[in-house]
Amino acid sequence: MSTRLQALETALAELEREGALSAEQRSLVVARVRAAWNQRRVDFAAVVAAFGGLLIAAGLLYLVAYNWELLGKAAKLGITFGVWGGLHWAGWRLTERGQHPLVGRGLTLAAVAAFGGALGLVAQIYNLSSHYPHAALLWWTLSLPVAFATRSRAVLELVLALALVWAGWCTGVWIDDRPRALFADWATNLTLVGAALAALLAGLVALCERSSCAAFVPTLRRPIVVLAACAPFVFAFEENWSPTQVGPLDAPQATAGVLDLLARLAPFWAACGAAALVLATATWRRRSPYVAIGWGLLAASVGLASLALFAPYWLPLVANLVLFGGALTAIALAARLGRAPLATAGVVLFLAGVLARYFEHLWDKLDGAFAFLATGALLLGVAWAFERGRRAARQELGAVKS
Repeated sequence: MSTRLQALETALAELEREGALSAEQRSLVVARVRAAWNQRRVDFAAVVAAFGGLLIAAGLLYLVAYNWELLGKAAKLGITFGVWGGLHWAGWRLTERGQHPLVGRGLTLAAVAAFGGALGLVAQIYNLSSHYPHAALLWWTLSLPVAFATRSRAVLELVLALALVWAGWCTGVWIDDRPRALFADWATNLTLVGAALAALLAGLVALCERSSCAAFVPTLRRPIVVLAACAPFVFAFEENWSPTQVGPLDAPQATAGVLDLLARLAPFWAACGAAALVLATATWRRRSPYVAIGWGLLAASVGLASLALFAPYWLPLVANLVLFGGALTAIALAARLGRAPLATAGVVLFLAGVLARYFEHLWDKLDGAFAFLATGALLLGVAWAFERGRRAARQELGAVKS
């Protein structure tokens, strides 16, 4: 039992003794808090069940591979999808009956993970190949209904991770196909695609709030800050946007047409289109602060993309403004939404920007002992500022909640 949970129960007991809560109200609050706590924590039985299911699936598939030449296509497909379907069936039965729901969810998670191996075996049986990672696309899209059917946040986290890997993989394949890919192509596409996906996730959070999928909101909003911070953090380094790294992006009239330059960010524009569609739907159906957050992230990413294409040497300055402004905005939103982790993320992002600028501009100008002394003093100052900022944010959050 967590010490925080024990402290909360002690406080509720004191409120009961003071007459602020009845015994029935205190019992109801404690039951609700315990239920919420059990949903958040990682259960050891579910983890062991997931690994056990994966090991069983791997063992059966190993037997198939060992006798590969002796089996026909029908037998191979039957065993492969039989194992996959058996894990799903066992997970559903254990969860549906309510006797072992944690083990059941673990087996369902193992079935979703094993689906990727089933797709790989099908591709091997029929000699299928693809330049783009279409197998990963099938993996996460066909597993998404399982997340909605089971309402399992663990399954959704796996599906979300697969979707992000697929998006980055597709972007990398597209860049590799270009005849002369510069650092700017990699940096702008990969980081800005992440920013667009952050806007898309904000729209999904707005759609899921106050709906039957409200349990998915914590999982969907967790990667938003990290995905949104990658682009301004990378663009803020001046060395990355030197003439040798950027290439002829600063003179589009002399080197290429505007459409040709825009085509260099084709994966980003595709991600922007998907994010805009989700945000438009969320704007029409829901009134949520995450709608404004999503549109703001999308506008900032488009602005950074425009600078990367047409004025790359202004990009570090603007990126630093976006980085530090975004950190302060996260802290302000944390006070408004009542989310202490968002305030912590904003403080960490601000301090990461300060440290990055210190090592970029000052480290090579210090010699020997002075470098260590200055770095130690800076780290102590950062720790002091971080603790003070976190305390102030928590006090402000407490004032807002009260």
